[in-house]
Amino acid sequence: MITTFFNILPPFLIILIGFIFGKAFSFDIKIVSKLSLWIMATILTFTFINDYPPKLSQLNTYGFGVAILFIIFYFVSLMFKEYKSLIFTNSVYINTGYLGYPILLSVWGEQALSYGVIYSILNMILGSIFVPMFLGKNINVKNIFKLPYIYVITIAYILSISGISYKNFPKPILETILLLKNAAIPLLLLYVGLSLSKINFKKINFKIVISTILIRLFIYPTLALIFVFITSMEKSLGKVFILESAMPTAINSVILIDAITGDSSDISLTVAATTLISAFTIPIWVFLIERFI
Repeated sequence: MITTFFNILPPFLIILIGFIFGKAFSFDIKIVSKLSLWIMATILTFTFINDYPPKLSQLNTYGFGVAILFIIFYFVSLMFKEYKSLIFTNSVYINTGYLGYPILLSVWGEQALSYGVIYSILNMILGSIFVPMFLGKNINVKNIFKLPYIYVITIAYILSISGISYKNFPKPILETILLLKNAAIPLLLLYVGLSLSKINFKKINFKIVISTILIRLFIYPTLALIFVFITSMEKSLGKVFILESAMPTAINSVILIDAITGDSSDISLTVAATTLISAFTIPIWVFLIERFI
């Protein structure tokens, strides 16, 4: 487990560098966000879907699992009454991409990351549709089609099943793609740190923070582990499903809660807390996954 901790330490050190830089200098976080979404995360999605096109069975398995967990934690959030929006969003808005991708790559390599892309996209789509719906907000399904992932996945998949690999593109285009791909992981991690540096904290709601840490980093991945056992999920798929479920609360949850309640201070704190503590819980989950899956 100590070895695993050191394996995943570099991504968190890059997050720390981004956080320090964000505190030291003023900048427009929206530009970094768009760069991360439209270029870096997109290039990773394209290359890994093209290299490892998902099977329909994999999409069904992950889709069913993510949907089940969404429903379970919606009912869990109802127990918190006035804090249900916070608890539900903290539970299901997971940093499967900006942090999940580099962790998977560090621990299990490119094949695992390709499964992580599938999990992340499904989680994002379900979150975009159902979280606002469950929280009583109007949703616009058209917003999903404003994200680049839908188109990138489709193009990469069609090219792959047609026997066309980006690795056979003309050399200048291929080298451009590879340069962006290699730069993507560090930039996404820097973005996480930069985003955390811009969070404004007010008073600490210990009930929300402790509840979120327990749910997001322990209970949710435990239920994911149970789901993997119950469905007899294929080993490599199951490992990624559990580890992605053990990631901290996603940065973009702050935007959602701010739009709903007008006060994002509590969820800002839980994003920071779960990200920090996940540096210690993720190695534990990797150890458990390797031992029991």
